[in-house]
Amino acid sequence: MLLVIALTGWSLYTLQPSGPASAAAPAQDFSAARAMKDAEVIGHAPHPMGSAGAAEVRGHLQKRLTALGGRVSVRTGTVAVNEEGTAKVGEVTNVLASFPGTDPTGTVLLVAHYDSVPAGPGAADNGVNVAAILEVVRALRAEGTTTRNTIDVLFTDGEEAGLLGAHDFVTKKTADPAKTVVINLEARGVSGPSIMFESGPRNRGVLPALGDAGRPVATSLADEIYRLLSNHTDFSEFKEAGFTGLNFAFLDGSARYHTSGDTVANVDRASVQHQGDSVLAVTRALSGASLGSLDGGDDTYFTFLGFLVHYAQSLVLVLAVLAVLAYAATVWYARRTGALRGGSVKGAFGFLGALVASWFTAFCLWSLVVLIRPQYDNLLMGDTYRPEWYRAAFLAFGFAAVIAWYQLLRRRIPVLALTLGAWGWFAFLALLTAVLAPGAAYLFTWPLLAGCAALAAALRWGGPDGDWHPVGASVAALPALVLFLPVIVLIFPTLGVSAAPVPLILCAFVTVLLVPLAGVLPRRVPGLTTLVATAAGTALALTGMKVDGFAPERPAHTSLAYLWDADRSKGTWASSDASPPAWTRTATGRERGPVSDRFPTFPPVLPYATHSESSSGPRPAAPEVTARAEAAAGSERTVRLKVIPAPGTSYVTLMADVSRHTVKGASLLGVKVDGGVNRPYAEGPWKWGFALYSVPEDGVEITLRVSGKGRVPLWLTGYTPGLPQSPDLPPMPAHLTWSTHGDALTDVTAAGRGIRA
Repeated sequence: MLLVIALTGWSLYTLQPSGPASAAAPAQDFSAARAMKDAEVIGHAPHPMGSAGAAEVRGHLQKRLTALGGRVSVRTGTVAVNEEGTAKVGEVTNVLASFPGTDPTGTVLLVAHYDSVPAGPGAADNGVNVAAILEVVRALRAEGTTTRNTIDVLFTDGEEAGLLGAHDFVTKKTADPAKTVVINLEARGVSGPSIMFESGPRNRGVLPALGDAGRPVATSLADEIYRLLSNHTDFSEFKEAGFTGLNFAFLDGSARYHTSGDTVANVDRASVQHQGDSVLAVTRALSGASLGSLDGGDDTYFTFLGFLVHYAQSLVLVLAVLAVLAYAATVWYARRTGALRGGSVKGAFGFLGALVASWFTAFCLWSLVVLIRPQYDNLLMGDTYRPEWYRAAFLAFGFAAVIAWYQLLRRRIPVLALTLGAWGWFAFLALLTAVLAPGAAYLFTWPLLAGCAALAAALRWGGPDGDWHPVGASVAALPALVLFLPVIVLIFPTLGVSAAPVPLILCAFVTVLLVPLAGVLPRRVPGLTTLVATAAGTALALTGMKVDGFAPERPAHTSLAYLWDADRSKGTWASSDASPPAWTRTATGRERGPVSDRFPTFPPVLPYATHSESSSGPRPAAPEVTARAEAAAGSERTVRLKVIPAPGTSYVTLMADVSRHTVKGASLLGVKVDGGVNRPYAEGPWKWGFALYSVPEDGVEITLRVSGKGRVPLWLTGYTPGLPQSPDLPPMPAHLTWSTHGDALTDVTAAGRGIRA
């Protein structure tokens, strides 16, 4: 038990970012205080793609990179990103600086995007990371010698619009994937440890550099999770193009992500320090390494008590098979010695009960919290402002649920049978993940190997009824603790406290491994432990509700957009809030109904948004358009559009009803948009379309190739930041802020019209 407590404390300590260094830190070290001086310039105001603010930031970056001795170039180009989902088109301006090496074997490319969302100043996402790269380069240059390998810096434009700048850089083949390591810096919050959450192909040649970082936080499970999520960073473009590298981010504090609260004042300097220290150590190691070995294989990796462990993925299946064989041998040996007299199958089914109990506990607790404070449902990233109290409460209740499960089963199933039944699932999952998700297999393989070895030793020397059996069986919990804790630290902020059932299920895997110890404790101790854990969870949850209430410094989130249908002369106030606050309801009313099927938007309004339609509201200007159809060539014909945006337009979208027609493709500004169905999940018939950013004031010509009988229905929308003035909408109160930008259409006026061409 002392080992369990000590390892838990040690693991939690290694997951905390170190304190920020002052501006007086040695010149060759990273200093968060020095980096924040640049962050204050970059993140003082919103600077989305194509804005005057972006140009101002770009000018500052050019000056700083030039002062550091880099060969600076500014590269502008128009790019189209064609992926599943609305295609994106826009003009981007990337900033590239090169610091040539003395005897280069390759290039270390430091990447961060410098644009922000319109809703906030983007201090954490991504101002401090841009500043961190400047500080890393400064620290390297302060050593007085030029690095062996070339160090390139790329500050990309248009990441928030859809990775446009990174896509432009990659498609122009400016860098060689075989000789370039990409180090990307991101943030999806304002605090937390720096996590290396994604590596590129052939990571074996890069991972040793991460081992030089002080207390790195990394897990190859994150690679597996990231593949399942719809989130992407600039690193995704490089990875798809065959580049290897490492992707760093801090994730906590996502209640301020993409909002007006993403300010320099709210960024945790310790997170900046941890991010900078990690990136500086990696860059320093790679700048002197032989990058010709980047054709190596892929490794599984994880951090263990602050140290990086990695080994070839070719060993993953071998180790998993060994773990399964060790498990089978341990079960056989336990039966032979008489220590196991049946019940292991029941124990295996009983383990599912522990997982269900954990999931159900988390689900009920969060449902109760939202019932009391319904505006938590509007936090689109799933986390509150002070989620640590709720996280601790969930863990306490989850622990209590598993111990209560043990109490129910201990009289029916022997403790050793319960343990070996649970281990059976570890064996099954070790083999399954080794085949389907090799980056996750280590979580199940190593605890099982350690547990089987210790239990076999206890059976050999402890006798059939020895007290050492439960002690040996509980050894599996020790590696499980230090392996699962970093994963839980990653998953809680990634999915949000609203998705607590997921990390609680992982906690159940660890807690179940501690059950053997309960078998040697006095009978009343597990029951008392359940009561204490339940009381602690209740106290933590109540404390969370007290300290995490909404206030001007922690505003509640809301979404609101004004949609103007120029064809029908109708305006709609629409909100995708699950529980709209009173201020939002003054505009939207309480009616819920379909919106996006008749007014397709990007990002999409929820299909059943709260909305209020009226013909007497504001009448914003919609984009002007002229259409001309040319003679058909077989089943295909060409449609030419001339689109002129209204003043102040941020971007325009063009959608097509493809229920009876097919869009073969489109071209504009020298780039092409793929045809077919690129919006498969859109409501209604509008399943093809694209968004155009940085629209020229004098308009843009768009050429469509379509097929189908009759004229194709199109829908053109212009988006202007901010909401129109209206007597239906009083000023927003101080205790509210706009929802996470990019996940909901909010604080924007969308004026659209239909076209048949």
